[in-house]
Amino acid sequence: MRKHFLVPALALSLLPSALAGGAAGAPMGPVSTAQVSNDSDVLFMEVMTMSNLTEILTSQLALQKSSNAAVRAFAQQMITEHTRAQNELNAIAAAKGVRLADKPGADQRLLYNRLTTLSGAAFDAAYKNVQVNGHAMTLDLIQTYRSIGKDQQALAYAAKTQPAVANHLEEARALPGN
Repeated sequence: MRKHFLVPALALSLLPSALAGGAAGAPMGPVSTAQVSNDSDVLFMEVMTMSNLTEILTSQLALQKSSNAAVRAFAQQMITEHTRAQNELNAIAAAKGVRLADKPGADQRLLYNRLTTLSGAAFDAAYKNVQVNGHAMTLDLIQTYRSIGKDQQALAYAAKTQPAVANHLEEARALPGN
């Protein structure tokens, strides 16, 4: 069974109850626009944000934990390219008044927490798995969005980003490990 680390449908389905109030009616912090919207363009920008932030966060961890030169080079590339992609997406969202998440989703943070417990070859194999699965899901998301999206700037971003994500997927598959 293929594991999916970006589970936007599940995450979004849980949000209405979370927005109704936290434990014992505790105040909620600022929410992203996607948490209160079903607009496909907004949802695309939100899921791409979570993908970018996850790539950056897990790759920063890879720079700390991996001693494999290929893994470290790939991780640095992911930090650089996903930071650039997120900055571009932030500009598109800001121009539209869309507030994006400022951290990965809960499922991605749990995955990160698991990675922090690993070292050596086990870390490298798990990091590779995260990268392959994450980029495969992101590529699927982009392809789906390009068939249903309406916002021209977000569609242009998707078209520009798709080849890079496909390339990252192939590079991730070539990393050492299972």
